Amino acid sequence: MNKQIGVWATAAILAGLLSAGHAAEPTHTDVRYSKKFERSVLDIWTVESDKPAPLVVYFHGGGFKAGDKRHFYRSEFIRKYHPKGVAFASVNYPFLEHTDKSYAAILAHTAEAITFLAANAKKYNIDASRISVTGSSAGALISGYLGHGTKLPIRSVFAHQQPMGTPALILPLLHRGGAAMVLFNSSGPNDRVHHPDNAAAVKRRCDQIGVFCVVHGSKQSGLPEVPEGEDIHDIVMKVFYKSWKLTPPE
Repeated sequence: MNKQIGVWATAAILAGLLSAGHAAEPTHTDVRYSKKFERSVLDIWTVESDKPAPLVVYFHGGGFKAGDKRHFYRSEFIRKYHPKGVAFASVNYPFLEHTDKSYAAILAHTAEAITFLAANAKKYNIDASRISVTGSSAGALISGYLGHGTKLPIRSVFAHQQPMGTPALILPLLHRGGAAMVLFNSSGPNDRVHHPDNAAAVKRRCDQIGVFCVVHGSKQSGLPEVPEGEDIHDIVMKVFYKSWKLTPPE
C-alpha cells in the first residue's frame, strides 16, 4: 500500500513540476513504434523548420504498473521550448503484467521507441544526432538506462524523482562517455520510493567516472536547491542544448 501511495504522490509531484500552463497538442498521436505490445505507441510534437529539430523524449512514471504518456501534455518543457524549435515525444510502454514481471524486458523495449524515432527522423523533421530523454520515477530509471545502458545516440538525461531500483538497475550501467545527467528529487528521506539518496548516489558515481551530472532537490531532500531566480526546466534545457552542441535560445 505504501508503495502505491508513493506512485500516486509521484504523479501529483510530476503534475506540479510539469504543469504550468497549456502546452500545444501533439502533432501526431498514438504512433506505433512496435507491434509487440498494445501500449507500444507514442505521441510526437514536431517542429516546422528548415533544419531538423533536436528531440526530447519523455517516459512516464507509475511503478511499471500504471501511468500514461498524456501526463506530459501540459509540460512546461513543451510550453516553453516547442515554440523555440525543440521537438518532443511522449512514450507508452508495457507494464510488468505484460512482460511476466520482467523489468529488463520493459527497459529493453523502451529502446525501440528511440530506434523508431531515429529511423523516422526525416519524416518527423528530427535530428537523430541530438536526442535527449527524460522521465519521472519509473521513467527516471528508463531514462538512465537509455542514456547509459544502450548504444543509442542519447546525448543527455533528465531524471525526476530517482526511485528505488536505482542501485540495481542504474548504478552498474553508468560509464564514462555516457549521457550527461540532470537529476531532481523533491522528496525527503521519509519517501522510501524516491529517497534522495538515490539521486545522490547517481551524482557520486558520475563524478567518479567523469560523467557530467547536476543534481537538485527541495530543502527537505537535503540535495542542493535550485538557485534563487532560476527554474529547473531552464537548467535542464541548458544541459540538453550543451549536449546537442547548440546555443540555447534567449
